[in-house]
Amino acid sequence: MTKRDLRTAKLTAYAVVGLAAAFYSSPARAQNAEQILQKTRDTYLALKSYADSGVILEEYGSSSKDKHSFATYFNRAPRHFLLQFNKQGGDQFVIWGDPDAFHTWWKTTSQQTDYPNPQNAQAISLSDYNTKGAALKVPTLLYAKSQLAAAMLVIGDPELDGTEAVEGQRCYRVTGRASDTYAATGKEVNVHRKTVWIDVDSYLIRQVREEWKAPPGQVRRTTTLYQPQANPALDEARFKFVPPEAK
Repeated sequence: MTKRDLRTAKLTAYAVVGLAAAFYSSPARAQNAEQILQKTRDTYLALKSYADSGVILEEYGSSSKDKHSFATYFNRAPRHFLLQFNKQGGDQFVIWGDPDAFHTWWKTTSQQTDYPNPQNAQAISLSDYNTKGAALKVPTLLYAKSQLAAAMLVIGDPELDGTEAVEGQRCYRVTGRASDTYAATGKEVNVHRKTVWIDVDSYLIRQVREEWKAPPGQVRRTTTLYQPQANPALDEARFKFVPPEAK
């Protein structure tokens, strides 16, 4: 082999090694968007317990912003659930569940509503508006075998848009089209763009961003940030909620 041939062989070898390193160093290249979404669904469905805290940032108009907070606690068996949503300005909405029923309470009306089994899923499905969307995100993954059907990750034409760190945690960034459809007519409404950041190690969701079309110079966007915990030890006191007496 001549020196020229040897030099060419070395350069080829370096190139192959470089390409292999680039391929294996990026988990995003090993899976497509739908595989990642399915792995995320499977992860939440397999959880024995779950907890999170987070914020919801609503941006609208030319510069308006509202910031809300929430916390979720979940135990699969025996069944316990609590989602406490705190709206900017002081309003509050709570969903909690036990083995017999789910319940909701809204501070504005001081009204408690009970949803006995087997129609308990409505406590979550009817609470989207009062929780600024939090009720129909992670809870639909935790109860994916119910009629909620993991609505959180129903994304049309999903695309894997690389990886990005969210609060120091490397995440897959999956983006696509989201909408609602009237069952009776099939009419599609509420069409918008949805992007989900999924932790590459735990497959827990770290961030969700939903964006709607807005007039020039304005924005309509909601970003939900999560600090999730998989299978934490949760004391039963975490799930206790007693509505305050109406004044």
